[in-house]
Amino acid sequence: MKQILLATFAFLTLIHTTQAQDDARSRALLDDLMAKAKGWTSFEADFSSRLQNTKDKLDVKQEGNMKVKGKKFRLILDKNTIINDGTTIYTYNKESNEVNLSDPAEMDQELDPSKLFTQYEKGFKSSWVSEKPDAAGAVVQTIKLFPVDPAKKAYHTVVISVNKAKMEPTSIEVLYKDGNSVTYHLKKFTANPELGDALFTFDKAKYPGVEVNDMR
Repeated sequence: MKQILLATFAFLTLIHTTQAQDDARSRALLDDLMAKAKGWTSFEADFSSRLQNTKDKLDVKQEGNMKVKGKKFRLILDKNTIINDGTTIYTYNKESNEVNLSDPAEMDQELDPSKLFTQYEKGFKSSWVSEKPDAAGAVVQTIKLFPVDPAKKAYHTVVISVNKAKMEPTSIEVLYKDGNSVTYHLKKFTANPELGDALFTFDKAKYPGVEVNDMR
């Protein structure tokens, strides 16, 4: 489960978290983004993810879609569909026609789409990076976040870019201590769409012959 979400979702240079200091501009942007995100009762995003590791010559690109409603989510990435109905996580692989059931409480917060933005509200120092237009002319603001307690995180830096006018994220990059970097580009983001509850259920009848593995 963790490896699947890490490869997507998928929700960040040498460690300098102990030296990082909040600056007013980056903190103001982060506070504005958190306030906006808390107002999203649901959201949907088409995104691309890229997992890279220069040392290991790793470069994996994937396309996906996420739908989030409260604590529930539906994540589609390549041949995998991950559904959290609030009590169980269903990880379905189309190629093997198998679904693994797991407990949402066991999922790392960093890999939970429902906490993709709000997880960065506390426990981080921040620094300002830039404000500049993107290829389409929209002004994008970028900041870096560093965990206050780096020993508890698998990553050392998070880079967040935000559309200034919409106050919506455009990309999130996670830089891990093992040399991996994962970048999520949000190609289309919709705040507060109408999402039916049926989207967040796994109906076995729709997957004839599916093998169910209960990992709880």
